[in-house]
Amino acid sequence: MSDRRYPSHPIPGVGAIIVGKKGILLARRDKDPGKSLWSIPGGGVEIGETQIEAVQREVKEETNIDCEVIELISTFDLITHDTAGNIEYHFLLNHYLGRALSEKTQAETSDGEVSWFHPDKLPHDMANARITNLILSHRERILLLMRA
Repeated sequence: MSDRRYPSHPIPGVGAIIVGKKGILLARRDKDPGKSLWSIPGGGVEIGETQIEAVQREVKEETNIDCEVIELISTFDLITHDTAGNIEYHFLLNHYLGRALSEKTQAETSDGEVSWFHPDKLPHDMANARITNLILSHRERILLLMRA
């Protein structure tokens, strides 16, 4: 997926709220939109790949965590415009809730950052308010999964 910026069509993607005993798994984004801000792991769906496979691959690539996907919890468009009003990014995103099958994290790149956060103590520099709201709207279920 090399034409993410100024795409000719919307790009399908996935994201995941992955829950472990320590909280929610977040990673600092290494590309725009939201570069250097905290967000849930995710990315584009590759040709021939199911969304579930994409979630598991993206979580593993970005955080080194194996996960079990529980269910689809939301879908929305992420459309951003440049200063001239042109569509710079357009993603069709499906978000899933999942459970971590391991706990030891490792960022995808040497300067990357991955960490666990309690849903009541999310970082102030989240990439998107909609992601924060999505996490908070599933707070009770997240807390149950943390205790499981």
